[in-house]
Amino acid sequence: MKKIALLLIFLAIPSFAIYIDAGLGYGGASTEVDDKSVDDIICNDCDELAVSFGVRVGGQVSERFWIAGQLAGLGHRYYKSGDYIQFNSYLFGPSFIFYPVDHFHLSGSVGFSWTANQTDIRGLDMYDGVGAAIEFTAAYDTGVRGHGVLLGMKLFSSSNELETSEKDLSMVGVTLFIAYVHK
Repeated sequence: MKKIALLLIFLAIPSFAIYIDAGLGYGGASTEVDDKSVDDIICNDCDELAVSFGVRVGGQVSERFWIAGQLAGLGHRYYKSGDYIQFNSYLFGPSFIFYPVDHFHLSGSVGFSWTANQTDIRGLDMYDGVGAAIEFTAAYDTGVRGHGVLLGMKLFSSSNELETSEKDLSMVGVTLFIAYVHK
């Protein structure tokens, strides 16, 4: 069944063209465990940092529309006095990319999500989990054909059920990003 779906996708692509983008972002995020902010329950008055990344590879469907597979992630770190708690959520799934006009990139992704959480605080259990995630981007593309750079904003959201504790971990991040793009 998967082979048939892949064959139909490739037959729908009018001309063979590969889309690749990869980049990093920086911004803000919020993380909640069972609808309670981590700021309130674990790390009051901590400094925070949010970093995003993404890689997409796909093909052209029409002049302005592309479909790609995506691996993306958001890391949200709380830190204070050398101690840290970091929540990492990843997305793997399809991405739909649209150029309504030259140089303006819009995309959306939805897919499987998993976490890889870390901490150096003793006695704090940081279980990993699985769930679902979405991502939306809007960017300026410096190139029309061939190589370019995407400069834009990304919204990433995930919801995962943590193993063992069965608590819900929700992350939402907004980052500004830069990415290399080839199409």
